[in-house]
Amino acid sequence: MRFRCTAAALIDGLQIATKALPGRTPNQILEGVLIETELNEVILTCTDERITIVTRIEAEIEEPGRGVVPGKLFNEVVRRLSDGDIDIEMNARFIFTVRGSGSRTNISGQDADLYPALPRIENEREITLPQDMLKDMIQKTEFAIAVEDMREVLTGGLLEIRDGDVSMVALDGFRLALRRAKCADIADAFSAIIPGRAMGDIGKLLSDDPEAFASLSYGGNKLHIRLEKTDIYVILVEGEYIQYRQIIPRQFATRVVVDLEPFRKGVDRASLIAREGNNNLLILKIAGGEMAIESHSQIGDVFEKLEVQQEGADINIAFNVKYLNDVVRYIDSDQIQINLNNAISPCIIMPVDDPDYLHLVLPVRTGATA
Repeated sequence: MRFRCTAAALIDGLQIATKALPGRTPNQILEGVLIETELNEVILTCTDERITIVTRIEAEIEEPGRGVVPGKLFNEVVRRLSDGDIDIEMNARFIFTVRGSGSRTNISGQDADLYPALPRIENEREITLPQDMLKDMIQKTEFAIAVEDMREVLTGGLLEIRDGDVSMVALDGFRLALRRAKCADIADAFSAIIPGRAMGDIGKLLSDDPEAFASLSYGGNKLHIRLEKTDIYVILVEGEYIQYRQIIPRQFATRVVVDLEPFRKGVDRASLIAREGNNNLLILKIAGGEMAIESHSQIGDVFEKLEVQQEGADINIAFNVKYLNDVVRYIDSDQIQINLNNAISPCIIMPVDDPDYLHLVLPVRTGATA
């Protein structure tokens, strides 16, 4: 195998493909990048057997071939070369030679026949979604995916399409994030639980261009996402997702509208003290059209007061400050609505101008909120 390409193109391609490199694996071949030639392109593939990323870059192919080169080392070698053309060749013993900027590096590779084949999707169906919409959904929900949980379905995010609505849902047992959008031209129902790590990688590869689309093919426990020059294959989490609609309250005893930026700053300042304590708590006290934000720890305390628009009963309620910080970080709006029933029932927080994005946060029971 022998080809020439620009350093910039190869670096960009490796940045995409190596997102699927595993952190640790007993299977040495998975630590490599599969390099293949095709017409005027080089194909780069990485996989951790849960997610596989395949991307293509333009190149001058002098001799076709395929081989596997150690991923992290190859990436570092290429990044240290100056801008310009890079010549790469592999001999019959799978030794890769990288030449560029007057430099030559030899790297021992492996036979491409040892590399896993791409996942095959049986009886696949296909839908098309705007990339910017899918990216927005992932960014606004993935933080709520459980890192570890005995219920494996909570370690992934639910992508669901039904009745012309597209929804992305994530929850970890303490909070839930839901993002909805309209997509009336899709008639088929669709449901897939995408692993948390794959969600983050997919979100980074999607475009903000409103004219760019992603084709999603699915069947069984596999999902294939096709972008312009990149293909993503995902092994889905199997199982039945939580019936999340049943845990979202529909009626509330107290509704509060507050300007987001002052609330965000107040929560941020209070979190400095809350994180120094043993319970990481932040308390909201809502009464008479005002909201007090309090936190206490052995090292000190914080008190913030904001004017709010209040409907309904006064209430004191406590939250884990991390969850409130996540809420205010990902909402993009001038005002938010906080919907409450009592000090131990789930709280719903959403932008005033966007009912299709909501957070559910469970409060913490304390004597201060009784």
